[in-house]
Amino acid sequence: MLKFLLTFGAGVYTGVYVSQNYEVPPVDDPSKLAEKLNKKFRELIEGKKSPVEQIAHDIKKEAKKILDD
Repeated sequence: MLKFLLTFGAGVYTGVYVSQNYEVPPVDDPSKLAEKLNKKFRELIEGKKSPVEQIAHDIKKEAKKILDD
């Protein structure tokens, strides 16, 4: 129980520190996240790109979107 409380407290402290000192974008709603995840799975299953290429492409796209904002 004590280990859980220490881990939880460290996580909360880290989250508060990061949110106060860095510009963190808001997280999407769970339904929107599920929709994005389903879209990614469909793209992977369709075979447009290999999974590794698709993940690399998605990371680059998201990084560019963050940098442009």
